[in-house]
Amino acid sequence: MKQSRKNLIFLMTALLFAAQFIGNYGDFQLAAIPARVYAAFGLTDMQFSSLLTAPMLPSIFLSIVIGLLVDRFGIPKIVGIWMILAAAGFILRLFAVSYPVMLVAMALSGCGCMIVNANIAKLASALYPMDKVSRVVGILMAGANAATAVAFATTSMLPSLRVIFLIPAVAAVVTALLWCLFAKDSLFIQNKAPEEEKASIAASLKLCFRSRSLWLAGLTLFLILGSSMVLTNFHVTALTTLKGYSEAMAGSFNSVLMVGAILGSVFLPIFVTKKPAQAPAVVFVMLLISAVTAYGMIALPAAGIYICSFINGALRSGVIATLMMTPVLLKEIGPRNAGTAGGFIITLQLIGNVVVPTYIIVPLGGGNLLTYFILALVCMLLAAIVCLIFMKTSGAFEKKA
Repeated sequence: MKQSRKNLIFLMTALLFAAQFIGNYGDFQLAAIPARVYAAFGLTDMQFSSLLTAPMLPSIFLSIVIGLLVDRFGIPKIVGIWMILAAAGFILRLFAVSYPVMLVAMALSGCGCMIVNANIAKLASALYPMDKVSRVVGILMAGANAATAVAFATTSMLPSLRVIFLIPAVAAVVTALLWCLFAKDSLFIQNKAPEEEKASIAASLKLCFRSRSLWLAGLTLFLILGSSMVLTNFHVTALTTLKGYSEAMAGSFNSVLMVGAILGSVFLPIFVTKKPAQAPAVVFVMLLISAVTAYGMIALPAAGIYICSFINGALRSGVIATLMMTPVLLKEIGPRNAGTAGGFIITLQLIGNVVVPTYIIVPLGGGNLLTYFILALVCMLLAAIVCLIFMKTSGAFEKKA
């Protein structure tokens, strides 16, 4: 491989990582400074939660469509369009003065994450050989976790909302411009199906909707992400309200959680692909531990919160990154239909991200922050059960001959 091609592939990977980083950084800036955001827009708990989940709305409604478009028309143009829309959302945040405008801006800002997440397995397998896909998926997933760690660690130190919103806006514009300038179809040719082997749109959709394994993987992500979003959205608020910590101190716990998440995202998928026979039992135990530590993140003294936050982030994010590889691991899907299948499971995941915290747990919790975390624990326990069934029955994690 020529050095110039290697450099361009590295650039593409870096820009995909950046799209993940910027989208999540911009979102969780709000979770890191809830008091300022509540005051600036006059929010209720449900409105605040809806702002944090708004970046997932494009994924809920468009992930399957985007996966189909990428499968049929290629990666560079489709990814570029959605990176531009994400940049537009971040720019709009600079001028938002009301909740409705901010809601629209936050929804648009999620377009960059959507295009990467919906096609993450396809993107990785288009740039790299199959033996490197798990590592690349883990690294791209780590971008989201790294961004959240940075957001919680630094946002409270910035002087104003305008400065806070300006940083991701500039970064998003630069990322979109670089992608549009350098992304070419000729770079995304690893594991590419020949033209005659490409399935029709109808066939791809039919295949995905009939796949029991994809439904189980999607339901697992629905529950994991729903639980995780509750923890992320309300951890700072809970610790400042119930424990009396400052926003900066409370944010430090989430930074530790995201450090764990980065490590889990990178290393657990590699373990799963190397030790597939042991993966179902190991992942089941990891999700059980994640459930227990979700409660410890609010109930224990500071040292215990740091430990539980790290463990929770590492284990749940490692499982998420593993499940994101599902489309290329399943025999009935493979790289050929990975975009459509990725969009399918991402749709289920993001429905959980939005519906579980905002429309299930918050109403059931009735404003009680401790109840929010107990319900998040229950969601993670359910995820462990569904994930075990998926990994035992899908065929993707069987010991290879």
